[in-house]
Amino acid sequence: MASRLVVVVNRSGGTAKRLGRTALTTAIERGLDGAGRTDATVAMVSGGEIAERIDSLIAGAEEVWVGGGDGTVRTVAARLLDTGIPLGIIPLGTMNLLAHDLGLPQEIDAAMAALTTATAEAMDVGVVSHAADPEGAIFLIKSALGLYPEMVVDRERRRRLFGHGKWPAMVRASLRALRRNRTLEVDLVHDGERRRLTTPAIVVSNNPYEFRAGRLFTKPDLASGELTVYVSTTRGRAGLALQLVKIFTGGLPRDRDLEIIHTSEIEIAFRRSRPVANDGEVAVVRAPVRYSLRPRALTVLRPPDAENGST
Repeated sequence: MASRLVVVVNRSGGTAKRLGRTALTTAIERGLDGAGRTDATVAMVSGGEIAERIDSLIAGAEEVWVGGGDGTVRTVAARLLDTGIPLGIIPLGTMNLLAHDLGLPQEIDAAMAALTTATAEAMDVGVVSHAADPEGAIFLIKSALGLYPEMVVDRERRRRLFGHGKWPAMVRASLRALRRNRTLEVDLVHDGERRRLTTPAIVVSNNPYEFRAGRLFTKPDLASGELTVYVSTTRGRAGLALQLVKIFTGGLPRDRDLEIIHTSEIEIAFRRSRPVANDGEVAVVRAPVRYSLRPRALTVLRPPDAENGST
């Protein structure tokens, strides 16, 4: 009979590779023992296996914890939509953005202890669809076109060819993207309106970001029931560089060259295939790309002392 708690751990992720499989297994077991979770079944699987085996891995579970980065979390979350089964996150990625939004500690032991006392609450889930995938794929954090996915593609190329670490490769990719200063012409369709504009970057966020110093890339509300679309209309390298500075100083919402759209659905059309980054994972798609929202579709575990703008 399946255990009440199933812990799915991506053993091929960045943190897992740094720790080594033995150390990672020991850390997970120690965390479960410390949390008093004797009812747990642990599945240590590679990232590629998770999507293939997820249904069998979580069969019969009443609670699921996932150890990995945001991409791994998204894969597991897709199987838990509308089930009411709580999803807990053990942050083992580079950014761990959803774990950050949920107020979870970044250390394995502390995160697992926090999950034990966490309460279940519902959050919204974004959906992106296009011609090759009309059913759509989910995103829990954001989906981006333009500058960011091009940076991610360049980052991974540098890691593969030159062996750069993730952050050094991203810095180099960012500088190259600024020098190239590419833009794309798009048609935006939302709330009965259609407009054409030129932009270097669009970010479609599942719930709005809070941009202020000390709370970078934080979402105070995970169940606002809206998509927040950030469209840069700046021109030139200097304007784009200034916007990047404003992200880190908290001045971005007051930028005259940034349009912020609050909606529940939006369609973005553009010429030729383009890379789109969903929660940091890139796919090349053909337009139009359609974004929608599934309100409160995923149940997640949040520590009781975490900041929560939705309360």
